[in-house]
Amino acid sequence: MERIKLTSLGQIREADISFGDLTVFVGEQASGKSILLQLMKLISDAGNITQTLKKHGFDWQGKTKDFLSLYFGEGMEGIWKNGVTKVSVDEVDFAPEKALSKRTKKQDESLFLIPAHRVVTLKDGWPRAFTDYAMGDPYVVKSFSEELRLLMEKGLGSGKSAIFPQMDRMDNAIQDVIGTNIFGEAEIKLDRYEMRRRLVLDIAGSQLPFMVWSTGQREFAPLLLGLYWLMPAGRAEKKNNINWVVIEEPEMGLHPKAISAMLLIFLELLRRGYKVIISTHSAQILELVWAIQLIAKSKAAPARLRQLLDLKASAYSNDLTETILDEKTFKTYYFSRQDGVVNVKDISTLDAEDPDEAVSDWGGLTLFSTKSSDVVTEAVWESDL
Repeated sequence: MERIKLTSLGQIREADISFGDLTVFVGEQASGKSILLQLMKLISDAGNITQTLKKHGFDWQGKTKDFLSLYFGEGMEGIWKNGVTKVSVDEVDFAPEKALSKRTKKQDESLFLIPAHRVVTLKDGWPRAFTDYAMGDPYVVKSFSEELRLLMEKGLGSGKSAIFPQMDRMDNAIQDVIGTNIFGEAEIKLDRYEMRRRLVLDIAGSQLPFMVWSTGQREFAPLLLGLYWLMPAGRAEKKNNINWVVIEEPEMGLHPKAISAMLLIFLELLRRGYKVIISTHSAQILELVWAIQLIAKSKAAPARLRQLLDLKASAYSNDLTETILDEKTFKTYYFSRQDGVVNVKDISTLDAEDPDEAVSDWGGLTLFSTKSSDVVTEAVWESDL
């Protein structure tokens, strides 16, 4: 999947997207980013999705409208308009009927999507089962939750060692950044409470249940488990058959220092060979992309990227920064909503001097800082008159 073109999907009037190794989607709320990401999941994993729905007892009886409701969520079936909505992937037309035709075919999952609603996947500190959700809940939430449940049931949640940190899954540099900026001195451990397992935050021997964690810690916990799923213990760099990783709004609930930890994680996923798509409202993520592009263009030493990421020189950090600067490509798209419709625009240059404000303001993410700077400059100038 190198290029996707579409017209009239939900609120999106038109989009033409060519993917990089890291692709970033920005745009206002309800601008269609999640719909497009869910569509990509359907395109990539139609056979796996239909098999999973059937396994859990769902039957749309060949009705495309009912399938769309099961997949995108109750009330969302209208986003696809027959005869109007057009989608092509690498110049090949796609329609939901193609997904339904694969219902009897066994297919490995190739795109792993970590949804924005991930915090609901942990109930009382333990991942919820697929069937624990309402029929009208989006498939991607139920699927992600089920993957976490299986990860915990099959071993991660059966031992006595800490769930975080785990030294055989991530390099110490990443563990240290997550620990310092998200969990502090605390560890995530497994606790058996009234014959049930749950995740707790262990702080100097005191165990805190999930609902008293900070908002950022609760938001990050299912994301962390998703990263564990993608980063197998042992020597394997990546999950077999998974080529794409999609993370929606990774910044939710996080302090800017914690978002910096996420930036390092994105680059680690790229180093491991995944193609990554991020949807975000954080200018900090685009600042990283902007800086990497300029460092690479200027042919500066990888030490500059290590400096940006606060990484000490080591075999790991050298390999990471060299791989990112020498081998990886970056794309950014702005979902621009005007008069009730959305057009998707390529703003990959992130050029602050571009006369097009969509590019220079990075899809609106720097608009307020630019405006506040102008207003303050004018106010100071007036006071000096």
